[in-house]
Amino acid sequence: MNAKSLKAVITLILLLGATTVASAQVPNVTPKAVAFTTAPKLTLAKLKSGEQFIYDVRGKVTFTVTAANSDDTVAGTLKYTIPDDARQKIASISSKSLNSIPTSITEKDVIAGFQKGTLAPVIHLEVSPFEVDVAGVKMVFNRIVIDINGRESTTTKYTNDEMEALFTVWAKQINNNRQRRGVIARMNKVINGEAEQ
Repeated sequence: MNAKSLKAVITLILLLGATTVASAQVPNVTPKAVAFTTAPKLTLAKLKSGEQFIYDVRGKVTFTVTAANSDDTVAGTLKYTIPDDARQKIASISSKSLNSIPTSITEKDVIAGFQKGTLAPVIHLEVSPFEVDVAGVKMVFNRIVIDINGRESTTTKYTNDEMEALFTVWAKQINNNRQRRGVIARMNKVINGEAEQ
């Protein structure tokens, strides 16, 4: 066997060995749905009586992502925790007992869009103004900004870490005016626990 043939055989063996090692490092992950919920964030709402704002409510909001949309928005469930002082004010205005005033409100199918120019380390999503009825009293939200921790990359699949990394890539793609179909499709697979094909 000449030197060229020996080099070719050794190179082939090394390449096969490297491929085997590389494939052994990527664990086989069983897909599981990820319920990605943001950390609670202090958010201002206002109680409204007639056309007047009568009380500022300082509650905490969380957002659970349920779908990634092709128009650069996400759908989700918004939960707002109402503090006791606001519950007492609502009870007073509505003439209802404090026990009948909920400690939180939940709105499904809320749409949040990326804030213009947002990037890691914190990705900002915005929810448009809306109002809800709490025991007969209107609670108005001017604008809600949702914070998601940015993450450059992750090796773990079907986790909150992967969702943060996907949000980071999506924000970069928006800012660079690049295609985002792949990241949106992957995010929906992670949310629904669907296997990669």
